[in-house]
Amino acid sequence: MNKVELIELISAGADIPNAAAKLALESIICRIMEAVSANEVVQIGGLGSFLQVNRSARMGRNPSTGLSVQILVIKSVVFRASSAFKRQINHP
Repeated sequence: MNKVELIELISAGADIPNAAAKLALESIICRIMEAVSANEVVQIGGLGSFLQVNRSARMGRNPSTGLSVQILVIKSVVFRASSAFKRQINHP
């Protein structure tokens, strides 16, 4: 499913125009990104949590040359599915 298909499903499920569904989805995505960027955990009941994590510095290897390369600390985003979501996936 892509964003356009999701917007259509939201529109049909909430009985609102596609434009309103698109605006709502884009607002939700924007707010989640802002909160996680500010190092807040976003918990959506029944779905899961979005959180920021730091990946530690480590040594990597360039596959073409075989040379060791220092990989710097980076921030990443993790999604952890809720237990209800996991149950839905494993026992439809």
